[in-house]
Amino acid sequence: MRYGITTEATDFSAEVLNDWRVRLLKAVLFFIPRANPDIERLYPQVKQWVLELSDDGWPQREIALAESGNVLFRTPNHRNTGFWTDMAHKQFKQEELRAISAEEFQSLWRAASEVGA
Repeated sequence: MRYGITTEATDFSAEVLNDWRVRLLKAVLFFIPRANPDIERLYPQVKQWVLELSDDGWPQREIALAESGNVLFRTPNHRNTGFWTDMAHKQFKQEELRAISAEEFQSLWRAASEVGA
């Protein structure tokens, strides 16, 4: 496994998520289960993603951090598949991430469970 941090996909805004077109699409597709029903509303607060990657670069687990560095949530979990882990089209190269150790990742993962994320 590899571990790293990215700021990619941290440009969501509340305005975009509340845009009438997004709300209309959600209403039309209400019968399709959402991948991240509990955490989607938190995307505008995410400023960094801490990722656990398979050896070939595919996201396995993720932790979302706020601007303050506090943990917002971790996925996958019982109801949320995750942002990166659900989108199986992004394979990360080592140079695309700021590397961290497995211990740092595990520490953040445990911290996320303490905040109920």
